Amino acid sequence: MAEQVIPEFDKAAFNCPRCGAFANQEWFLALAIDKFKAEYQNVTSQMGTIDEYAFSKCVHCQKVSIWNRDKSSMIYPKSNNRVFDLSEVPKDLSEDYQEACLVLGDSPKASSALSRRCLQALLREQGFSDKSLFKEIQLAIDSGKLPSHITESLDAIRNIGNFAAHPMKDTNSGEVLPVEPGEAEWNIETLEFLFDFFYVQPAKTKKRKDALNQKLKSIGKPEMK
Repeated sequence: MAEQVIPEFDKAAFNCPRCGAFANQEWFLALAIDKFKAEYQNVTSQMGTIDEYAFSKCVHCQKVSIWNRDKSSMIYPKSNNRVFDLSEVPKDLSEDYQEACLVLGDSPKASSALSRRCLQALLREQGFSDKSLFKEIQLAIDSGKLPSHITESLDAIRNIGNFAAHPMKDTNSGEVLPVEPGEAEWNIETLEFLFDFFYVQPAKTKKRKDALNQKLKSIGKPEMK
């Protein structure tokens, strides 16, 4: 699974929100022009700078994204720039994940609320069900079923989110509450690890097994169980 570099204001390179490719970005400040002269007189007359906005231009697709400089946030396009394949992920989980990605730049709080809710639903679907997200994460970690990189990521969600200081994150995982720096992004990346482990890789294994069984059947050999 290729690592995604989330777009950030003034960053030299990231996964382009327009084409999805990892590419260098050229940055420009915004200039105001006289709209009447530009449209009707075909004259570009500068009226000064627009200090609140800047543009990033992807060197791969040559398309432009618009940023709010004061908030260091992207305001156009409103799209999910992450390219994780969700075709094998249940619809209810993929919808929460996509919305968490979509609002990440505008509201890390809302993104974290959606990703925590998605995480809780995923864990419960996999049999790790308890009274709170904290306990459900512990059940998943203690199960021994998950690889170390996923258990470490899950443990970090509790530590970064500081569930002890914000118990509503634990008992009401969908609440919009304060988030720590990096928490929203970490939640999304952990969901991708879990999606890959529980849905994507098993589906790939099944397809390979079905293809092999088809070959075995064609030459009169017994199929794999």
